[in-house]
Parts: sequence; C-alpha cells; structure tokens
Amino acid sequence: MPEIFKTARKKFLIPLIIVFSFVLPLLFLILGIVIFKASNRFAQSLKEEGIKVEEGLIPSQILKNKSKYHQQKILLRGKIDLSPITCEKKECPTEDSCCGCPNERDLYLYDAGTILKTGGQEKLKMKDIFTGKALCQRRTGSCDYNCGDWIKGALYDVYGRFFAEPAPPGWQMSLNYYFEVENKELVKKINFSENFGNFINEMKNKWSNFKTSGQYVLP
Repeated sequence: MPEIFKTARKKFLIPLIIVFSFVLPLLFLILGIVIFKASNRFAQSLKEEGIKVEEGLIPSQILKNKSKYHQQKILLRGKIDLSPITCEKKECPTEDSCCGCPNERDLYLYDAGTILKTGGQEKLKMKDIFTGKALCQRRTGSCDYNCGDWIKGALYDVYGRFFAEPAPPGWQMSLNYYFEVENKELVKKINFSENFGNFINEMKNKWSNFKTSGQYVLP
C-alpha cells in the first residue's frame, strides 16, 4: 500500500478512536447526570410540598409485595406500555364507526430494561387518581384514544397511590390492583429506532385485522 494512503488512513482513524474512546463515553455520562438530576428535581419538588417520598422504587418491587404498599403514596420509575384492546365488528352509526371498541384503554408501568411477558405480573395498571378512570379514553366517533401527553415506551417518574384489593380467602395474591397517578415527569423519551419499530408492528397488527372476522385487536 502506498505510503500516502497509509498516512491518510491513520489521519482518519485517529479522530474515530478519540471519539469512541473519550467523547461518546463522556456524552453518555453527561446524559446520565442530566437524567439523574431531573429525577431528583421531581422528588425534591414533592418533598418541598411536604410530601413524604420513598425513592428508587420500580413496578416489580410493588407487585411482589402488594400488601406492604397498599394505600401508600409512592414515587415509581418505569416505562409506559399501552394495552391492546379487542373490538367487536358490528353495525355502527356513521358518527361513530368504532362503536364496537371499549371506551377506555389501559396504560401500564413496567421496569425499564425488562422484556414484557404475556400474562405475567411485570406490568402495573395505572388510573387517574382524581377520576378513577383509565388514562386513555376513546375519542368520540373515532378508533383513536386520547392518552394525554403520555408517550408509549418512554421512561417516567410517576407519583401516586397504590391500591391492592385484599386477596379472597384461600388466595395468596390480590386479583385487583392498580396505581393511581397524581403527578408524573418524563425522564427519557423513546428513541427513533424504538419508535419506528413500534410503528411497523402496529401497521402489521392493523393489516392482520382485515383478515379476521367477528373481532379485531387494536395494538
């Protein structure tokens, strides 16, 4: 290889090595500090209002010890999931073409970095503490749901009250439990690749709905 090309390659590789060895780790460190401070500000603001806050809790900790946290106001950190819903195919008036869909849709909080399992207890259903309703309500005359400014897949600090109905006689776990949301703060938005992946999956699910009859599922 000619000497001129070797020199050019070295000049090209040296900046790359510097970027991957020093610059990127530094950027991730700064991002982590910003997220940590943002979380602390939210917790601090609650404390300034005279609210006792137990920090560092995640949904799985609550779900493993429901009786301990029943009726407790706590600060949780987790990612947001939107539950799929089953709609019934039926004759609908022109002003409400999705009358076969439920009026409410659940939002869930789950541990960041975990893979959701169907039927597991990894997800904690959330409700509005002031209305007692689900956080997503179907728009009038639409198949879409209004979930406020919640972002699916994003990381949040959520403050509120946990509720767990006492287990029936002979049962070891509560059948009805949820988290009533009083306040929240966005910690980290979903990145582009995750958002694009969710979009593709939703399009696939919607397309498969056309092949079914009787019922269909909105992802």
